[in-house]
Amino acid sequence: MMKLLPSLHPLIMRCKALFKPLFKSKSHPIKVIFIGIDYRCFSLSKALLDNNHHHSKAIEITAFIDDEPWNNRTQVHQVTVYSPSEIAALVVKHQVDLIIQIEGESLLIADNIWQGIHKTGVDVLTLSLDQDLAQQQDLIYQTRH
Repeated sequence: MMKLLPSLHPLIMRCKALFKPLFKSKSHPIKVIFIGIDYRCFSLSKALLDNNHHHSKAIEITAFIDDEPWNNRTQVHQVTVYSPSEIAALVVKHQVDLIIQIEGESLLIADNIWQGIHKTGVDVLTLSLDQDLAQQQDLIYQTRH
């Protein structure tokens, strides 16, 4: 019986090497909140989610923000839509890394809500309308997290 154990060692080592990538700890995703649910936000968020399996740093959309009462608590990409007054609390509760907004979004957020957002220390990224989808994604991945 003792003679079998040394012969199992190479097999065990090969199994460890084979399965190691499966048990490797994954990096934490970049948690984001999107301000707006218009076509541009919808398209960008969809592209980010579609690229999660291609990119080393996954994106996790925590919330969408919209000020229309009929959109409150609805779902976009299986993510809940919240009102602007809830942003700061969502950032703290979910440890959000980044808030993304796109210029031209008709959503208005009051100054006191922006003050609460800035107090959390979360990064806010404002994307330009003249950037294409690929450029916007690159900027998101380049933002400090």
